[in-house]
Amino acid sequence: MPTPTSRTLPGILLPLAAVWLGMAPSTLDYRVQDLINQALAPDASEQIVIVAIDEKSLAQLGRWPWPRELLADAIGKLGHARAVGLNLLLAEHSEHPESDQVLAQAIAQNGKVYLPAFPEPDGNTLRPTLPLPMLAHAARGVGISDFPPESHGEIRRTYLASGPGDTRLASFAALVAGQPVATTTGTGQGDWSRSQPRLLPYLASDTGFTTLSMTVLLSSSQPDPRLQDKTVFIGVTAAGSGDEHFTAIQRSQPKTSGVFINAALAQGLQQNRLASPLSPAWRAGLLLGLALGWQLLASRRKSQHPIRQAALFVGAMLLGDTLLYQLLHIELGTATLGLLILLAAASNFFLLQSHFKKLAFTDKLTGLANRHHFDERIVMALQHSQLEQQALALLILDVDHFKRYNDHYGHAAGDDILRQIAQVIASMVRNPQDTVARIGGEEFALLLPDTSQKQAEAIANELRFRLLSRQIPHHSSPLGRVSCSIGIYAGTPEPDATVRSIFEQADQALYQAKRNGRDQACVADGLLATRV
Repeated sequence: MPTPTSRTLPGILLPLAAVWLGMAPSTLDYRVQDLINQALAPDASEQIVIVAIDEKSLAQLGRWPWPRELLADAIGKLGHARAVGLNLLLAEHSEHPESDQVLAQAIAQNGKVYLPAFPEPDGNTLRPTLPLPMLAHAARGVGISDFPPESHGEIRRTYLASGPGDTRLASFAALVAGQPVATTTGTGQGDWSRSQPRLLPYLASDTGFTTLSMTVLLSSSQPDPRLQDKTVFIGVTAAGSGDEHFTAIQRSQPKTSGVFINAALAQGLQQNRLASPLSPAWRAGLLLGLALGWQLLASRRKSQHPIRQAALFVGAMLLGDTLLYQLLHIELGTATLGLLILLAAASNFFLLQSHFKKLAFTDKLTGLANRHHFDERIVMALQHSQLEQQALALLILDVDHFKRYNDHYGHAAGDDILRQIAQVIASMVRNPQDTVARIGGEEFALLLPDTSQKQAEAIANELRFRLLSRQIPHHSSPLGRVSCSIGIYAGTPEPDATVRSIFEQADQALYQAKRNGRDQACVADGLLATRV
């Protein structure tokens, strides 16, 4: 059976929503993606160690900033590390110039130290805050630590190359990880340009990088074996340091220090696990394809359980999205589209159920209630009238000489007459409690709760007048036009009254109207019937 399009959601809504989601991913997409990928995340690498300037270090060594000699001492103890990322902003000269020289000398002697630069706002643009020239010259390299927050304040991505104007610096984390990055030149002189976006990686929540307090490193007289041939990051982890950011790297740690972010990025680069975000055009195209694919599947393969079918399709979407991230390192995000597909399937299902239920209670020819619906309504109306001691009226209408009309004009014309009469009767409805039904071939009923006999008689006469005003020809009728006879029951039902007794009284009045010559209404009065 074809789906009644008027009873389903417009098919263009889902594709339009898919395109919109492609251009502007929702928070739900991010959250579902986070939950799935956090559950599948790898452990923190044992090849990366964080030397933390933590609360213990600040308590023992004093408030930040420390004398540069302390940093020089720490770097001097890391000669056996594979690489050292000094995740600190060293853009200002110290109070003692010789301290800067000591640190520069320690960096040069180590030979494997990388320093970060940070983008800082300068009016309407950004500028890089670089380390002191003597420190930058002594370092193995200077990289940009650029992970701008999203509109909701969370950091989700970084860039492997960014910088002002035509100058782009390689990512600080990439340099420390030993992963070469192509730093293509930018195009807008004076503007900050970014390239090679990557999503922050996920790490298992129950693991963390090996972390040494700076006090432990400085107090050791021998090289720490935990640092042998490891990638080491030095940075501030103390709470309230200002270098804390909201990320989804670990479910158990919503706020992450900058040094931890760079360590996680270094691991992702070393393991080739950093995912690339799709461009809005590609994302919109793929989501549109999924939306159209669902619509094609739903239209081609009709299911008795459309919500289950939608749930399986959405489950396959989420699985494919997860595999896309885990195997190809591409983030799509299908959760919101999946939710919309489920909502659309559920809405269409209930709309269709409502439509089919209405069909089950509707006469197909006239669009009025059918006998089954009428029987349900009259039972409820009688019970309510008996309970509330309210009047109840029932009008039964029969088309006069209808068989003759069919024989003379044909059944198609007869059907048309029934539809016209149905329109006339339906026009008498006053409120939602009134019920108009076709209860037989050419027989109709009008159920009127809370209606007195006088009101019922007036409605019957008005109904006959409206039919008369149409002047529908009927050459086989003595009147020469289509007419009807009406039987009326009206009154307050007794406690022992039944639907059958009420219906029989109205039916008796109808037959009395026919015996009296038709084209009239009669009201039941016990076993008698009186012409109106």
